[in-house]
Amino acid sequence: MVTSQEEPDMVTMSNFTISDEQDGLQGSVTYSVNLLPADPENYTPYSQVTLEQAIQWTKDSLAERVELMEEEVQALIDIQKIVVPVSAPLPWAPVVAETQE
Repeated sequence: MVTSQEEPDMVTMSNFTISDEQDGLQGSVTYSVNLLPADPENYTPYSQVTLEQAIQWTKDSLAERVELMEEEVQALIDIQKIVVPVSAPLPWAPVVAETQE
């Protein structure tokens, strides 16, 4: 999290990573978002911010983009599930013996 340099010491930006693991496959994306302006009359000083508040402020600032980011993580996992074809030797081609040096 990033705070303003002026008093009061308000959180102004959130740096975060969304990650997931499924069947041993992992995906993650990292972003930064400017947070919505805090009410200077009713704010939480940086030293008192809880994890739950930080997550909620981040989600509030992202709005519908949270779902797109979660979909991006899922796409990173899904692409790892694609079987990559391996070239097989042609049955009619002669086998070339490897030479040892």
